[in-house]
Order: sequence, then structure tokens, then C-alpha cells
Amino acid sequence: MRRPPGRFTERPPAAPGRGAGAVLGWPSALLILAALATAGGCAVRPVSPESITAPAPWSGLEARLTGRGWPPDRLESFFNSPDLVYSSAPMAAKLKELYGLNFQAELTRELQEKLFQLGYDLLIDGRAGADTKAVISRFQADQGRPATGEVSRATLALVNRAMKSKELRPLSAYRPPPQPPLPSATYGQFTNPQALREISAFFKADRALFRSLARRYGVPGEVAAAIMWVETGYGRNFGQQKAAAMLASMAAAATNFSLVAPAVAGLGRDRETLDFLRRTARERGDWALDELEALLRYAYDNGLDPAALPGSIYGAIGWGQFMPSNILKYAVDGDGDGRIDLFNKADAAFSIGRFLQAHGWKGRNLGEEERRAVIMKYNRSGVYVNTVLLVADHLAGAAKLKDKP
Repeated sequence: MRRPPGRFTERPPAAPGRGAGAVLGWPSALLILAALATAGGCAVRPVSPESITAPAPWSGLEARLTGRGWPPDRLESFFNSPDLVYSSAPMAAKLKELYGLNFQAELTRELQEKLFQLGYDLLIDGRAGADTKAVISRFQADQGRPATGEVSRATLALVNRAMKSKELRPLSAYRPPPQPPLPSATYGQFTNPQALREISAFFKADRALFRSLARRYGVPGEVAAAIMWVETGYGRNFGQQKAAAMLASMAAAATNFSLVAPAVAGLGRDRETLDFLRRTARERGDWALDELEALLRYAYDNGLDPAALPGSIYGAIGWGQFMPSNILKYAVDGDGDGRIDLFNKADAAFSIGRFLQAHGWKGRNLGEEERRAVIMKYNRSGVYVNTVLLVADHLAGAAKLKDKP
């Protein structure tokens, strides 16, 4: 199958587009070089694919989808789309996130335990949060070192040296410090007075849509509207990426780690770090391939161009920023036009309603903990949940005032 020319050169993910200039894909380059090699008197020898410095990134990914039964002609059209540009950004961002959360957790916990033994009070939880970094900074300053707050093996070595010359507090004496109540912080750009006036106006204009949603799914319309507001500013920002390109880029790195290696080189080159990064790239790349396949199925089933759909850096699309696998499970045709288009307001709103119903939202009489638990399944962030519920409660209160005689 023909490879798309000029798709390897990376562009900033905020402005995906076609590569500048005409760059030969590696199979075309091999054919030309082979022809030259057979010409009389020519000293050029054929070049193996491995020696080409910038091969198209999609070859392994294309083969995997072919193995899943995708028609070659459909894949050829998809992989030759000008919207499909490789970017290391999504996989690099995920690897850095997971490296910080998982790979360093053991090191962080060891540092916390030893700092406690040295007499510093802190929460031992394996997380390198602001409080832990503040304690590390205080320890470093006490040792006459720059107070960087860095969780690293160099910091651990400094702690180990300090432990040799000081009487240690027994680790058995540790008691977790009392935890503060759950924070009520929200995303201010969605909850300031002007923002609440804006979403109230949108909600009022679409009252009939949300009443219909509530009748069908038992989910208050204001909750769906609040999610649409927080996810995309009520349809004003669907994301700066091309969703398929982001997922394809992550999936390509699953079998070709060299694609993303330069972007994560700063995390370390020791064997333990590299093993973690390679293993995680395979796992997240396999996840991305499943999501990409779901996106392709959704798009082709509904007459959409999969490569052109805007989305987030991890492939979420539409008014409600649905991941493709959730589209296949929960998306519905809200306006009855015979297809599902999550860039259509009614389809998106009804799909959100169906998702929330499927995850436990039953009517208007849910308690606060139940409401939070359901919204948490949409986005696992406490601040996100706080924001959605504050906006939803504001809309519910405004609606009650409007309905009064």
C-alpha cells in the first residue's frame, strides 16, 4: 500500500497540517535508488528500509489494522489524509504523566519515610505533591544545599548520608496527619458571574431540548448542559488537535518506540527508566489503537471523515468530549436524522444523558455523594465534579425562578 508522503515531520499539535514541501516516502526512495543502482556505471547501492532516516510512521499501525480486518482501500484513504500528521506530543505527555505518578512513587515513598525518620513531619503516600516538595526543600536547605524540592536519586543519596550521622525516629511512630476536608475549588473560567450568565442564556434557549433529555433518561437537563459547558464552552471549543492523528500517533509508538524516544529522553536513560517507558508506550499505544479503531467505526458508520474530526490531545471529540470507545457504547441519535453526530448539539446532549443514566443517575432525588460518584465516572477530577455541579445547581435555581408565576 502506498505510504503518505511528508507525514513524518512533526508540527506543533496545536496547529496540525500538511507537511511543507514534497518529501518522498521511503518505498518510493528505495525504488529510485534501486533503479539508479542498476544503471550502467552507477556506484549507488540499494538502501535497506532501516537506513532511511525518516520513514513514514504509519506502516506498523497500518499492518495492525489490516490484521483486524480493515479493508486496504479504506486504510489507504485514511492514512493518506492531509489531516493525519504524526506528533510525539500525546504519547510524550502521557509517558511523563505516568512516569511521575507511577515510576517515581516508590522513590517518593522511600524519601518520605526516611525524611520522617530524620524528624520531618509529612504525609507518606508516595505522591510528590507540593507538601512533600516543601519538606524536601527544607531538608536540602538544612543540609546547605540548593532548595530544589526535587524527587530524585540524588536527593535520596543526600538523605541517606544525613541518616548516617543522626539518631533516627522509628518509622513505627508514624501516624498520618489529619486530612483537610474535600476542597470546593472550581474552574473559575466556567463559574465566574459572567460565565454563569452566558451558560444560563444558552440553557434557556435550549430548554426544550433538555426537558426532552430529562424525560427520556431521568437525568436533569442542567447537568448535561453543565458538562457541555465545562467540556467545550458549550460547543465553542472542540479541541485544537485532529483526534485521529493524536490516537494514531500514540498507537504508532506502541511498536516503534524510537518515534517518541527523543521527546522523553529527559526522564532518564538508565535501564529501569527505559524499560518502564517502553512498556508503558506499548500499553498506552495498544489502548490508543483500540480507540482509533472505535473512532474509525463511528465515523464511517455515520458518513464522517475520521481524519478531519477535531478533538483533544487524547482523541476525545464533540460537545461532550466523548472517547471513541464510549461513543460506540452510549452515543445516540438525539435529533432523529438517522445518524449520530457528536458535533450536533442534540446528539451530544442525549448521549451525555444516556451515559449518566447508565452509570447510575436516576431522577432528580440523588444525594450529593451519589451525584458526585456519577459525574466522577465522566471525568475523574474533584475540581471537574465541583465545577459541573456548581453550574448545574446554578442552572436549576435559575430555571425554578423562571418557572415561578
